[in-house]
Amino acid sequence: MAHPDVSIEAHIGKCCQALSDDLAERTPVYLDLRFWVIAREVRSGIRTDPRERKLVHHLERLARQGRIFCPISATTFLELMKIGDDARRQATLEVIEELSLGVSLMPEPERTEDELEAVIHWSLAPNATALPRVWTRLAYTMGNFHVSDDRFPPETQLAIQKAFFDHVWQQPLAAAAGSLDRTEFDMTRDMAALADKLNEGNRVHQAEMTSFESVLSDELRGVAEVAEPILGQIIARLGNFGPDVERSEQNSQMAVNLVYAMLGGEHRSRLPTIHVHACLNALFRWDYRSKSMTGNDLFDFGHAAAALGYCDAFFTEAGIARSIAHQRLKLDQLYRCVVTNDVDQALTFLRSLN
Repeated sequence: MAHPDVSIEAHIGKCCQALSDDLAERTPVYLDLRFWVIAREVRSGIRTDPRERKLVHHLERLARQGRIFCPISATTFLELMKIGDDARRQATLEVIEELSLGVSLMPEPERTEDELEAVIHWSLAPNATALPRVWTRLAYTMGNFHVSDDRFPPETQLAIQKAFFDHVWQQPLAAAAGSLDRTEFDMTRDMAALADKLNEGNRVHQAEMTSFESVLSDELRGVAEVAEPILGQIIARLGNFGPDVERSEQNSQMAVNLVYAMLGGEHRSRLPTIHVHACLNALFRWDYRSKSMTGNDLFDFGHAAAALGYCDAFFTEAGIARSIAHQRLKLDQLYRCVVTNDVDQALTFLRSLN
């Protein structure tokens, strides 16, 4: 049994780190579902627009050359599960497999953990450099996992866990998705219900909103509260305090204040997952307060939170592109990410990589 001294967690970490190393020289280009559909329909002959055909040609050629990769995220996967037609979903999975080079971003909780830990390490050693450990294989797009079976001795169970993880690591997304009940992952109703809840909350508190800055501050504190348990786990692990360390209300509030300070200061771009969500929610609550948020808006927020912090370009819908570039946010500039819904502009970016 190879490397019995290496835990399953360390084994998974090494796999993800090796993947990050392999991707270091490739340019990540994030496509939302609209552009995945364009790629699928160009390949099937449904779309014949010359510009769209050139776009897909450039994506295919650059991916084949190892110059770019088009990672997906959990949001992409959940949107795929909305596609009721099996043939269209399968065709989309096939083009994702090719252009992504088999790569996905980890889900938001894992990315947030890596971002917070990276900020802590950076504050201790500002000159140190480390690649983000947020990349995984397509089959683990909903999160890395491993099996456990206490019927086996610990060393045998560890070997089984590693073998199972490595097996799934190599599986195409179509194989993983094919084993799942699509309806269990169709989040359309859940997202619509969440949007309705947020809309109602906005209506109730609308009179209390006095400025965009105050709304943004509320949103930043809100995501800081969501991130607090994650930060607590990181501090416990780095300090070797153990899982049973007592969490007091005072310590929790200190952690919330720390994350809130990070989000409002120079480190905000180092916490893209929660920072982007807070900014877009604040913009909708203030500038677009006469407009009801929809479930699709929340999917767009998920794509933006995945793309901006980790990809050089984000090809998306017009609405979310405008929100990202809004003068109050300028998130495209902050994260140095080319954001566009225009096929010609997307082509220009891809040609610049030649």
